[in-house]
Amino acid sequence: MLLKKIKNDPQTIFWVTKCKYCGSLFIKFQNATKYCSPKCRGNSDLEHTEKRVRKHRKNHSKTDDYWGLGSGYLHGTPKNNFEEEHKAILRERRRLKLPAK
Repeated sequence: MLLKKIKNDPQTIFWVTKCKYCGSLFIKFQNATKYCSPKCRGNSDLEHTEKRVRKHRKNHSKTDDYWGLGSGYLHGTPKNNFEEEHKAILRERRRLKLPAK
């Protein structure tokens, strides 16, 4: 619902709308406002992020390469050369700051 003020007020237009998160009525002074408070906006952002992450994990949960051994130099398949594999393991230990045996 669009309402107009007629007096000499700098704010001339405002809308009465429903919050997209909680559904309560509030007055908005900008057309792009969707939520009644920063708390509702933050909660809506959290829900959207949860849905997005859940969908991403569902789509990628079956691939072994995606959920490999961390984000380091080790992968799901070992190297053919033993020396290269040993160097990769030592590099990963240094990166994770693990003590050498």
